[in-house]
Amino acid sequence: MLIKLSWKNIITRPLSSSLSVILLASSLMIISLAFLTAEQLEEKFNKNANQIDLVVGAKGSRLQLVLCNVFHMDHPTGNVLMKDVEFLSKHPFVKWAIPVSLGDNYKSYRIVGTDTSFIKDLYHVPLEKGHLYCNSLEIVAGSTVAENLNLEIGSTFQGSHGIGESLHDHGDFNYKVVGILEATGDVIDQLLLTPLKSVWDVHPKEHSKGSFELKEKSMDNHEEHEHHEKHHHKNTILEEEKEITSMLVNYTSTRGKFTLPGMVNQKKSLMAAEPAIEIQQLFELIRPAVQVLIILGWLLLFISIFSIFITLINSLKDRQVEIAMLRISGASAIQIFSTILLEGFMIAFIGWVFGFVFGHGLMEYLSLFIFSDYHYDFTGWILYDMEIWLFIGMLGIGMISALYPAIRAYRIDIVKTLKNHS
Repeated sequence: MLIKLSWKNIITRPLSSSLSVILLASSLMIISLAFLTAEQLEEKFNKNANQIDLVVGAKGSRLQLVLCNVFHMDHPTGNVLMKDVEFLSKHPFVKWAIPVSLGDNYKSYRIVGTDTSFIKDLYHVPLEKGHLYCNSLEIVAGSTVAENLNLEIGSTFQGSHGIGESLHDHGDFNYKVVGILEATGDVIDQLLLTPLKSVWDVHPKEHSKGSFELKEKSMDNHEEHEHHEKHHHKNTILEEEKEITSMLVNYTSTRGKFTLPGMVNQKKSLMAAEPAIEIQQLFELIRPAVQVLIILGWLLLFISIFSIFITLINSLKDRQVEIAMLRISGASAIQIFSTILLEGFMIAFIGWVFGFVFGHGLMEYLSLFIFSDYHYDFTGWILYDMEIWLFIGMLGIGMISALYPAIRAYRIDIVKTLKNHS
């Protein structure tokens, strides 16, 4: 009976009740969206950089070096000579040093030249099908790229020069899929992995030797095709001329942290970047924007509390005779008190439902664009502990907003009310 009466009181004033619901839903949607984005971004960044202590590459932006070679979200800063970074793999403070060479893509998915330790030591990913690559132009595909591009063992394709944007196709070089990795949820799911030799074979001397570089002067399609035809048979690169994009390093001990970055940065052609530091700096840039959204959400929540309070007070003024008649009909003061509290509870619950659905639905919608641009899997269909506490808090807020109107309804003078309205 109380629920029916409370619901009736809500729907008899649709405009004011809807305003309270919209404000509550909007506040929760903004808070949820900001929280979901920040949490998933931090989780994915920390997960993918978990074992990488140092990234060594060409001089430029340290953040760009990390974003490109660890998270595969940016362009390379350039390329470095393999011979200049080989000392890292022999250093006593280095557990492993994994070379990475970028430059091509297939339908916007990056083709990454590296050795098998990238799979076995860095990401520890088992094979779902096939075997690891052994020869040039063999490909091991991440689970997501294999699924989205319908790649199977034995599938062949031609890569395109560039990262995320094709400048021209390497029509004379066919990659062959020899293995498909199991799904991990890491960035490796989005990559096409091949031996370093593949990149050097596809990119002779005149084609950047395995690293994508933005060129101030680009040839038109006809000139570029002729240039490629002229040199595609001259794929032999001298050992001292081989280049890569970066070297990913893992320390054997913390002493490497205090030794290797300085040693690398002293070299004219090299730069060292620590993912942990760069990620922290990145989040320091992002955090203010997230905090602004959360503050906006809390501001709307405060306004919605005030809205519920005003709605129930105005409703109480219009329903004094009705409440008096209910009391005469046998309803107790506690029942009237509970009815008003239940109204606040129901408005808050409806607002939470809409806010939760729209907040998570919007995150799921935005995740399509994030995946399209960066191939990172974000989702709106995930629930964090904070949201459970937020749900409990919002229901409590709804009841607290209704507390004063409920007390006034509880203390209503039946005789005086009926006499004043007779």
